[in-house]
Amino acid sequence: MERIYHHYEKWEDYKHGFYDNISGKNKKELINKVIEMFSDSELTEKYMTKVITEWKYSCEQNLSNSSMNKIAYLGQSACCLFANIPSTITMEAWSLIDIDKRNKANEIADKLIKEWEVQYA
Repeated sequence: MERIYHHYEKWEDYKHGFYDNISGKNKKELINKVIEMFSDSELTEKYMTKVITEWKYSCEQNLSNSSMNKIAYLGQSACCLFANIPSTITMEAWSLIDIDKRNKANEIADKLIKEWEVQYA
């Protein structure tokens, strides 16, 4: 797949706070939201699917990048769309999630990314 680029002002993830910094009480609340989303595989799939279908520019920018950890990106983006959670909060919360739930989320992301790649390749 050829790499696709878009100006950051078009990125839906940017518009939803993916790159923001959060601290204090709000951070703890968002960590709990990450755990909530990934603890429910249906919710995880719903928001990952929404990212793939609704975030055209962000997905093209990031999922066409062969050096990107696409599974992590999709999970972080799903949390961002779910509750405006910045990627750094999702990364911090990831280790607090049960290993079986993490594995399931990774499986869902891998499946959706492959479907996206077939559509855009």
